[in-house]
Amino acid sequence: MYTETPGMLALVVRGPAVHELERIPLPSPEPGQALVAVTHVALCGTDLRLLRGMLHDAEYPVIPGHEWAGEVLAAPSRPELVGQAVVGHNFLPCGRCAWCERGSQNLCLSLDEVGFSLPGAFAEAFCLPAENLRPLPAGLSGAEGCLLEPLCVALHAVERAADLTGRTVGVIGAGAVGLLVAQLAVAGGAAAVAVIDPAAHRRSIAAELGLGAHPELAVWHDDPREVVFDATGVAAVFPSGLLATRQGGTYVLVGYSGEDTTPVQPSVVMLRELTVVGSLSGYGLLDRALAAVTSGAVRLRPLLSDPLPLTEYRAVLDAPADAAPLRSMFVHEAGRLTGREQENP
Repeated sequence: MYTETPGMLALVVRGPAVHELERIPLPSPEPGQALVAVTHVALCGTDLRLLRGMLHDAEYPVIPGHEWAGEVLAAPSRPELVGQAVVGHNFLPCGRCAWCERGSQNLCLSLDEVGFSLPGAFAEAFCLPAENLRPLPAGLSGAEGCLLEPLCVALHAVERAADLTGRTVGVIGAGAVGLLVAQLAVAGGAAAVAVIDPAAHRRSIAAELGLGAHPELAVWHDDPREVVFDATGVAAVFPSGLLATRQGGTYVLVGYSGEDTTPVQPSVVMLRELTVVGSLSGYGLLDRALAAVTSGAVRLRPLLSDPLPLTEYRAVLDAPADAAPLRSMFVHEAGRLTGREQENP
């Protein structure tokens, strides 16, 4: 798939923990596709697993990057997009399997996704269907645009929990997805919303967003929440999280823990009549995510870190978890493909 021919800079992962910045050819859009110059790209927890060789179902070689914003360089089927700042959804479902036919495209048996099975945005440019693109609203920076993908994930998680009106909500893990879920819960009419995270800087961001924040999950064992979202991606949290959920309540797993396992006592779910649900991705929710941001229901800027050039991507791989930013943000060499300088977050 990838060669050493000069063209554009891309982060290519060729095997478990085997990755380098390489010069590869600039892709050409196929019919129906657009060529997007990436201006901003964020590194999420799943990307970190991939780079560290811990993503069990990874496909190699791959260019990661599924949280991005950019500018359209070419779109033969939609020339009006050329020059526009855009975001887009990354999924290409087959449209034919039983899951697609029932409207659950996120469970498609042949799902392709930018940054995993398709080349992603840790490159100066990449291609995806033009119909997947949306203009970046005025007043929203490219860095904020990167957070629309995790906002879609958060929206689906809240959907899976059903009506939050008047209910007490707890979110375990004050990373980007966790804080987005918490903001959506507030907007959805929850009676009280608080987060759990051991990292002081994350609790500080939660407080800036008007959320309650605690360092330890045990605070809810004597006062359980009616709905708990687990956004940690840490399997060992699951047993304690169940105990923090009120009888008859709902526990939503939205963090990805890979192949990690943990002992669990099934009778906790049975005796408390808990509902445990999984939440996978945020297919089809980009327009709702844009509406949530433009309406002011969700704030993205407090979740942003100072951007780094793509050439410094290795700096985040060994950062201690308690000091790591919610999302490590990267920018490409200003104006190389678009002819314009990049803005700060």
